[in-house]
Amino acid sequence: MQRQHDMGGMPAGPVDPASPPTRPWAKLLTATVNALREEKLMTVDEMRRALEDLPKEQYDLYYFERWAEALSDLLEEKGLATHAEIESRMEAIRRRLEGGT
Repeated sequence: MQRQHDMGGMPAGPVDPASPPTRPWAKLLTATVNALREEKLMTVDEMRRALEDLPKEQYDLYYFERWAEALSDLLEEKGLATHAEIESRMEAIRRRLEGGT
């Protein structure tokens, strides 16, 4: 069975060569993934598997959104954080950035 990430030989349409600007949270996500790897809490292979296990509707997200979803799944799988804890923290950050408390 072919999975969504295995697009070899399939028509995919034109490729947009323009890269969107990297958002600050994407840089934080990259640093977080690297720190988790450095601390031996996850491996490149685990992250790759988590990315490949995403359902089609998530796999088609913006690159860093896909990484965020995969990391969230992996952290929950490893018992390091739940999706609810991650969502709660994200909401707190959103409120702070918008000037709330």
